[in-house]
Amino acid sequence: MALCKEINARTQRYKPDTPIRVTVTVYRDSTFQLVVKPPSVSWLLKKAAGIQTASRFPGHVTAASLTVRHVYEIARLKLGDDPSCKYASLEAMCKSVVATARSMGIAIVRDL
Repeated sequence: MALCKEINARTQRYKPDTPIRVTVTVYRDSTFQLVVKPPSVSWLLKKAAGIQTASRFPGHVTAASLTVRHVYEIARLKLGDDPSCKYASLEAMCKSVVATARSMGIAIVRDL
């Protein structure tokens, strides 16, 4: 019961339709460690672009366009919430988001 309450407490700031990755480690003495990670970059990009699926032919067919501001906001969200990205710089995370967008067929522009 304590595990369910802890998960609900840590995930209440996310909307109900948001996929959240949770890692639970249970120890022999009935204690547990809970790691809540934010949604994946690809899901955040699709949500920001308003599309259901990525381009079937990235590099040839553009599925959508996003601004640099979207990239910056997604990178800040990942840096703030994802424990696996806490040692990365904001510039490196922005480059990672841009690379993921490019592989999905999403164009990054200065202004829409």
